[in-house]
Amino acid sequence: MPRLKNIYYIHFDTINSTNTWTKKNAATLDPNQLTCVTALEQTAGRGRFFRKWLSPKGQNIYATLYFCLPHECPYIINLGQILSLSSIAVLKKKGFSPQIKWPNDVLLDSKKVAGILCETVFFEDRIGVILGIGINVNMSQELLKTIDQPATSLAQLSGQIWTLEQILEPVLKQFLKDLGILLIKGFEPFRPDYEKLLAYKGEMIACNDGLKMIKGICHSINSDGRLNLVLPDGQVITLSAGELKLK
Repeated sequence: MPRLKNIYYIHFDTINSTNTWTKKNAATLDPNQLTCVTALEQTAGRGRFFRKWLSPKGQNIYATLYFCLPHECPYIINLGQILSLSSIAVLKKKGFSPQIKWPNDVLLDSKKVAGILCETVFFEDRIGVILGIGINVNMSQELLKTIDQPATSLAQLSGQIWTLEQILEPVLKQFLKDLGILLIKGFEPFRPDYEKLLAYKGEMIACNDGLKMIKGICHSINSDGRLNLVLPDGQVITLSAGELKLK
């Protein structure tokens, strides 16, 4: 599949981390276009909460999108959620049945298949967005077992080997479309679909918000993408960030 013409591509055979490289070099990248940094292998791949992201050579997608938004843009917190929805739209067309573990992990068969890490750098006239995505495409069961949480790959579930372009290029195309909608209309147009895909809905979960562990029923998604949690006493609280797990 040919590369999308409105995206500038930078590719490495081996790199420490596509997010790390992009963050370090953000000031040199064109602020008026979307840049996609990819690698066949990462030696220091990372996910949310400083987790190591296992990145064997040539097996999975390791990509970082870089683009700029104005300082006053209110939708920075939704960018990872939108990329997860873009990825899910593509996976559904490939025959998979994904879910979202709030805020932006993609699950297949209740196991993680994709993760997204959104970082920012601030310039005088703009915000640089560093939006990384890792998708387990052809990863073997042996390697998947070494990950510190239940994980799977497209190959393990489908029984077939995929080319990385078969997945990445449609995801980028869908993300460009979805990003345009987000920047004009906000998160609300995406909320109904997001809530249908929400993993653990109606179940007791625990959320580490970085300061404390909060337990409650995973209830719903707000129009701004935040998660509503029903506490044991019936009080409803809204979470802006955190790491979820079933209780």
